[in-house]
Amino acid sequence: MAGLLGGLLASHQKLSTGVAHSALLAFITGLGLVGIRYSLVDSDPANWESIDNAKITAKTLIIATILFLAYRFNKKPSLPKNAWLAMVLLSVTNIVIAVVW
Repeated sequence: MAGLLGGLLASHQKLSTGVAHSALLAFITGLGLVGIRYSLVDSDPANWESIDNAKITAKTLIIATILFLAYRFNKKPSLPKNAWLAMVLLSVTNIVIAVVW
């Protein structure tokens, strides 16, 4: 998430390819970690607390939206201000959900 937010804050005019790659990496890593966590809970439910599916769904939808916007505006010569602002706010929201929730 730091690569994603850092890439967005570095440039307002053009979207770097690192933003799309960071978002894709966060998405794939998140799915992998959730899969591992499900198997840990299934194998030993006494040692692992249950999984919060609402949190996982919210974070997955947010990162999927960021991915959609990143790949939509990746080849464009300039990044619209609204798209940049939406991606920054979604990234910060995803970080806040991870820390606070």
